Amino acid sequence: MLYYGTSGTGSIPHPGTSDIEATTKVTLTHVPYKGDAPMLQDLLGDRLSFGAVLVSSLTGQLNSGALRLIAVYADKRHPSFPDVPTLKDAGLPVVQASFGGVLAPARTPDAVIARLEASCRAAVASPKYQEWARGANQIVDFRSGKDFENKVREDSRLKAATILRLGLGSP
Repeated sequence: MLYYGTSGTGSIPHPGTSDIEATTKVTLTHVPYKGDAPMLQDLLGDRLSFGAVLVSSLTGQLNSGALRLIAVYADKRHPSFPDVPTLKDAGLPVVQASFGGVLAPARTPDAVIARLEASCRAAVASPKYQEWARGANQIVDFRSGKDFENKVREDSRLKAATILRLGLGSP
């Protein structure tokens, strides 16, 4: 039996790995943790077959050679690890990309939103942020508020079937 750990039920790696299981018809046992750190302890202690985790959470372990990155869930190879295949490269049609953003309450005035967006755009473009992102294996992909909203809606649409299959949402 293969046991895999994630940072919790419904975390980005969980539905992605569930899609691997559904695609390959291989039975995997999900072990949800309360965050990446406890999962990584069990992975490093050989108590898990593999871990599914955001690559930025493993920078130290990857750099030290304690862990090896086997594949990424993205639609293209990670720029910090160009020799590591995507799952699609490995023959599995699974993409579970992770991304984050800044959100504000719906009633926030347009002027405040515009200033927040401009400030975020400037921060992301700064050399200090770019350097940090490279060091943390973060992919920088700044989008305007409207473009980010569209990305979130499309991502939700694409993940809906997996979320329902896992019993984590309602139809």
